[in-house]
Amino acid sequence: MKNIDIIIPVYNAYEYTEECIKSILKTTDLTKHTLVLINDKSPDEKIQPMLEKYKNENKELNIVVLENEQNMGFVKTVNKGMQYSKNDVILLNSDTEVTKNWIEKIEKCAYSNQYIATVTPLTNNGTICSVPNFGIDNELPENMTLEQYAEMIEKISKSRYPELTTGNGFCMYIKRDVIEEIGLFDDETFGKGYGEENDFCYRALDYGYSNVLCDDTFIYHKGTQSFKKENMTESRAALIEEHMKLLRGKHPIYVEKTDQFIANNPIRDIQENIQLNIYIYNKKRILYLVNEWEENLDMTGGTSLHIKDLILKNNQENIASFVLAPDKYDLERVKLYLYTDKVAKEIANFKTDMFKYGQIHCTNKRYYETMEMLFDVFKFDILHVHHFLYQTFDAIEIAKQRNVYSIMTLHDLYMICPSINMVYKDKFCEIDPKKDCAKCMHDRLGVNSDIVSSWREKCEKVLQNFDKLIVPSENTKKQYEKTYPNLNIEVVEHGVEIVKVEEKPYKEKDTFDIAFVGAMAIHKGSNILKELIKKSNNKKIRIHLFGKPNDEVLSKNTENYTNHGPYTRGELPQLLVNNQIDLVCILTTWPETYSYTLTESYMAKVPILTFKLGAVGDRVEKDELGWTIEPNSTSAQILEKIQEIIKNKEEYQKVKENFNRYEFKKVEEMQEYYKNLYETIETKNQPANIYELMDYRSKIREAEFNQYQADYGHVVHKYEKMRNTKMWKIAKKLKAKLRGK
Repeated sequence: MKNIDIIIPVYNAYEYTEECIKSILKTTDLTKHTLVLINDKSPDEKIQPMLEKYKNENKELNIVVLENEQNMGFVKTVNKGMQYSKNDVILLNSDTEVTKNWIEKIEKCAYSNQYIATVTPLTNNGTICSVPNFGIDNELPENMTLEQYAEMIEKISKSRYPELTTGNGFCMYIKRDVIEEIGLFDDETFGKGYGEENDFCYRALDYGYSNVLCDDTFIYHKGTQSFKKENMTESRAALIEEHMKLLRGKHPIYVEKTDQFIANNPIRDIQENIQLNIYIYNKKRILYLVNEWEENLDMTGGTSLHIKDLILKNNQENIASFVLAPDKYDLERVKLYLYTDKVAKEIANFKTDMFKYGQIHCTNKRYYETMEMLFDVFKFDILHVHHFLYQTFDAIEIAKQRNVYSIMTLHDLYMICPSINMVYKDKFCEIDPKKDCAKCMHDRLGVNSDIVSSWREKCEKVLQNFDKLIVPSENTKKQYEKTYPNLNIEVVEHGVEIVKVEEKPYKEKDTFDIAFVGAMAIHKGSNILKELIKKSNNKKIRIHLFGKPNDEVLSKNTENYTNHGPYTRGELPQLLVNNQIDLVCILTTWPETYSYTLTESYMAKVPILTFKLGAVGDRVEKDELGWTIEPNSTSAQILEKIQEIIKNKEEYQKVKENFNRYEFKKVEEMQEYYKNLYETIETKNQPANIYELMDYRSKIREAEFNQYQADYGHVVHKYEKMRNTKMWKIAKKLKAKLRGK
């Protein structure tokens, strides 16, 4: 290791200078290296005694104090220091604080190539060397100390030492050989400072040298303290503008290259790596696996709404939420999002080939490799699976290999049957004695085998691998325990945000208004709704739909039916009240596991009619807030039940009164459960490294290109061959002439 002289020009800024010296004493071996402090005739009379004090208190260390007899200015003072030194130098501003191993890392960078002239480390305030945001003055992260920040940057760095057009004078290493060859700073042109280091670096480029960024070292720079007084602001701006003109006149090519550097930002990967690690530093990291997702959290499905509530709570805690979901426009592509507040940052996007080789996906090589890479890059603490549809079972295996705590919330019946809702010909298959599983699998999934028993064997093994299994209702627990009696399942009911509903004065009407709510699909009762519209002859019964219809029939209004269209979360209760709905029909043909629409209907204090099936049936019976009928009831029997409800006004009023004693489970209660669960899991707090992610992307791009060549290369070759024929060229000329006419 070389003897290096650290040259600090000092002009006022007493407190900052002292902090700078202390940081050097703490981190630097001054028995080997030399600290050269040059007081440029500071008006502050305390400066010189302070510098002498540190020299006298540390006589065993190499500390040199020089004082200019008159103010020479920054550039001449720097030159004085470089002339005093016979070694490599580090020019250091007095408003900096250095960090552990800084000098060793910068020197290593400098001698990684014999033609490196200057080295500049990362900083918070150093134009093109600034992190985490490029080209601006950054504050230090609030969630870590300076030493922790510098240590983190060192750990996550790839030490790739990217080339710069110019270094930055807040902290710049210069080799002695380069100084001897190209000379000192141009103190005649840039005597008052600003631009002198750029000029030096540009001259180094002329001589064939390079300037590099030491991307594993961070130095804190407070920034131009001698210009902080208000009356100096205009002169500072004028000086910068004047010296930029000088640089453009002297080095037009290099200034243009610097402008291009700023425009293109070739060190964006370094900044993004640091930004990511600042956010996740000391945070617990959870990977949520889902089957559908809206990155802006504008959710409609019950599963997605539930995860959104968890993410919003995580943002208030020390938890980083990652979501891996299929691209809604391309189900073979998976996207990884990181949530900061309510903002999603897409940080990975990969094509799998799951649908290339089969219909049922327990595993997939490309997906497995992607998941391994994501676990290794982001060091997840928890895997929380909410669905395996468009995912594979590989995730739980990878989590187990890495000792990652795993949770699965079972939101439907997918892990019992790949049909998801177990509806066979518009009925829950367990109540249909004529069900044909093989035919159902063929019609639903295009497979030609009776796979349900085999599917359950696989799913049982997968579920047994999880550390915790959660369902949102007792009914769902019964469904799973009936299939898998040895599983340990916990019931955690979803919580909801209580919507304040504005009550409307009752207007006399001669109709009994019933409503279907939510997105209408076959398993949600769309066929039943169509039958009721068709067969209801009672003009006093008015049918409404609040939600997205699944076909043209339900899109059109009729004499006894009104389609109100989709709504957003929280709007339903007020819509039901505003339209004076008397009864909500939730006639789903499968055992729903919770139902947010039921809870929102409760908020409007509207009685419910539902099947004696699933969580909805159980809740309505337990809460005494409506009526249940058998799930195989015909449309005529349903209409008959509605007529019965209309006639029995006393019973109807009693149900309405029951709403006054109903207590909702609030979203805060549910969030508190998960907060406590997540808190019990140890945080690894290892830095993430997106360079592994980038390497994987490159590997995938190459693989995709090779596959494209294999699939379409012969077509491209034939096309290119055809383009070179005489007939093609003649046709091209004729086409050009016709266009000219």
